[in-house]
Amino acid sequence: MKPVEIIKDIKSLKVYTPEQFAEYLGYFRQKDELLKYLQQDTTTQNEIGRRIQTRAGATPINPDYSLSERITRVHFLRESQRESATLGIVSGCFDLLHLGHIRSMAYARQFLSQYPNPLLVALTLSDADIRAKKGESRPVLNVNERLDMICNVDCVDYVLPLEEPNCLSVLRELKPDYFFKDDSDNLQGIVRKEIDLVQSCGGSVAFFPERPGRGISTTRLIDSVMRGQ
Repeated sequence: MKPVEIIKDIKSLKVYTPEQFAEYLGYFRQKDELLKYLQQDTTTQNEIGRRIQTRAGATPINPDYSLSERITRVHFLRESQRESATLGIVSGCFDLLHLGHIRSMAYARQFLSQYPNPLLVALTLSDADIRAKKGESRPVLNVNERLDMICNVDCVDYVLPLEEPNCLSVLRELKPDYFFKDDSDNLQGIVRKEIDLVQSCGGSVAFFPERPGRGISTTRLIDSVMRGQ
């Protein structure tokens, strides 16, 4: 599915208020084109709703780096971007790419903008690692759909698919100036290791204030859809 189709399906699920959806839409590139597509009258089945209700989850696939020039590998960032940039990293599954995710990305970008040459990179887990972490019904969107969605968010410069079940090797290579996390993530052992690694390499950890997406999560959105069956 293309981002326009995913966004239209998400709108049809009615998991957001009209105000929340307007905010959500406002974070994407090519807003006018998205709005025109959303206004088209189509009778196609809601594919996202079907995937949620059947609990099948996306079939694990490998990332397609040709989808966008914003999808990149570690060596490209290290060799061509790292030295001149103030590098910030956000990470997660980003399944369904909900409003909380994007608010967090927007906060990270705004935070970085006070420094020269801000560069925001999003790291996302593989389908197989999300399935191992979240269960057989996840992710709802396969890795290429998730990458395509993130690439269309205004404030993100690059997206990097992770080849391992955590961020440690990427953080070790890129040595970000800022690693953005929720303060509640501190309780997770692997996140604690990631934070310690960033700090040991001279970087800082910036915690999201009051969790920009508090109350919004992919799990809650899925539960909302299931209750509305």
